[in-house]
Amino acid sequence: MALIRIIIVFTAFLLTSVCFSGNQAIHVVFINPGSVKDIGVWHLTSNFMQAAADDLGIQLEVIYSDRNHIKMMDQVSALSKRPVQPDYVVIVNEKQTGDNMLASLKASHAKILLIHNDLSQKQRQNMGIEREQIKNWIGTIVTDEHKAGYLEIEQLCQQRNAEPKIVAITGNKVTPVSNIRVQGLLDYRADSNSGEIYQVVYGKWSYDDGKSKARGLLNRHPDTNIIWAANDSMALGALDAIKEQNREDQVIVGGLGGFPDAIKSIKEGGLNLTVAGHPMIGAWALLLLFDYHHGYDFISDIGLNYKVNHLTVIDTKEKADQYSRLVLTHPNQIDFRFFSKALNKNLVKYDFSYENVVNAATPKGTPGPGP
Repeated sequence: MALIRIIIVFTAFLLTSVCFSGNQAIHVVFINPGSVKDIGVWHLTSNFMQAAADDLGIQLEVIYSDRNHIKMMDQVSALSKRPVQPDYVVIVNEKQTGDNMLASLKASHAKILLIHNDLSQKQRQNMGIEREQIKNWIGTIVTDEHKAGYLEIEQLCQQRNAEPKIVAITGNKVTPVSNIRVQGLLDYRADSNSGEIYQVVYGKWSYDDGKSKARGLLNRHPDTNIIWAANDSMALGALDAIKEQNREDQVIVGGLGGFPDAIKSIKEGGLNLTVAGHPMIGAWALLLLFDYHHGYDFISDIGLNYKVNHLTVIDTKEKADQYSRLVLTHPNQIDFRFFSKALNKNLVKYDFSYENVVNAATPKGTPGPGP
């Protein structure tokens, strides 16, 4: 089976080379808000992205901002002044800096794709929409964070036989996904018309802060039986706060992100679930840019601003093992050519679902001969 897989992938590589021979490799720069030493979402995003770049023959350059938004804006400014510009730049609206970065790159020859955090409503009032005021801002692709927050509480409530008594810890106020994920939580409560949300507090996205916040919430609301957290780091902190109070039998906790420590905790019977898939966003950005570069503009399919649902709930050891293998440790097992319209004549609509990722990691996920 391994030999067959190697032959199939090598054949697909040759087909890609034939289809696009004579073309210089596409140069994409990703301004990564995280650090090269991170083990969280930004490290995973770059890792998954590189696997896609390898399959598509893209020259991917990752510039790390070390969680410093001032440094990130300086890096973008320096990039805009390079004598030779990349073909494309992928940026993130980290700490509401997206509008400033777009302005810096406005005169660049590079095309810009915004991922993960969309511009806020206020930012869009100033910057307009894609391809209008800033012509080279060609699109935005973000995870459906509302769906993520909704799915997390829905699944937690299904695990809880008793009436849900919920406390929630979200991220900081200046990160748009903090509020979007919480809105998913609130909307599920309204749709289900069951349970009670005692309190929602803002946090710092960290384990230590999640633990501290959970301690206070559990003391303030002693009959809590669900802790909803907006990322896995805070969820793991909350889990340890629950253990400190010997309330594992009373309170369940979920997170978002599919971080390695969260996956490990689920396998060991700790964390109840995580809603995973976020690190795949960078790879889908590369797929869209690859096709755009070869004449397949995504505007006719997903539009200029796309909320992708590539989420999956990890709540069992089996699911954790599969996700860990495909997304966290061996994304090179996925054939990303399977998702490209430029390489698959019969592909009508993009499908970046997790189910399709699993399909692309098998021989049946091999792309056709291309145009």
